[in-house]
Amino acid sequence: MKEHMLSDEWIVSYAAGALGEAHSVLVASHIAYHPVLQEKLVVAEDIGGALLENLPETDCSEDMLDAVLKDIAAPFSVPVLSTAPKKDTDLPLPLSDYIYDKSGHRPDSLMDIDWGFMGPGMKKHRLWKGPDGQCLWLLRARGGTVMPKHDHGGDEMTLVLKGAYHVGSQRFSVGELEYAEVTLLDHQPVIDEGEDCICLVVTEAPIKLHSFLGRLIQPLIGL
Repeated sequence: MKEHMLSDEWIVSYAAGALGEAHSVLVASHIAYHPVLQEKLVVAEDIGGALLENLPETDCSEDMLDAVLKDIAAPFSVPVLSTAPKKDTDLPLPLSDYIYDKSGHRPDSLMDIDWGFMGPGMKKHRLWKGPDGQCLWLLRARGGTVMPKHDHGGDEMTLVLKGAYHVGSQRFSVGELEYAEVTLLDHQPVIDEGEDCICLVVTEAPIKLHSFLGRLIQPLIGL
């Protein structure tokens, strides 16, 4: 990953509609911060369109049209999101659209989110939870907070929306993304002093907290 940005494979997968709900929201929000990723998305979509146009014609069954129309009418779980450049707000447009689609309320800013308690100096807002423990959620942490040390049950992706944090010598600020693989142990982000840090997070499985107290309250926070 270059400069804490997603690789081209993620952009191509997003353009192809191959990502699930949680990853689609995070990837679209990440793209909204970076003109270079917006350009790559346009190229990926153009290539996909050209490939479809050049596919050879084939015979179709008589009931194929009915089946396609039925699929179109069915609920579509993966959101179709704008990846337009970020406007003058701390909410990237794809995330703002997603929250509106889910709740009917479009927050004016990240501070307009309905935050719930997570732990000392920390708040959270869960946006979506999948059947296999995958979760899309927002984390808000007070400046100077040392996050609980944890391991991962699956890969974890964290996009910074406000403020900054560091893990060891690596620092992540607004628009940047940390990809923590399942093999990463003793993960412990530290929030920069001075302001709250707010992140959009995808966890593919519940995190594994080290502390006994953390494990006790984890079922209560649902992450």
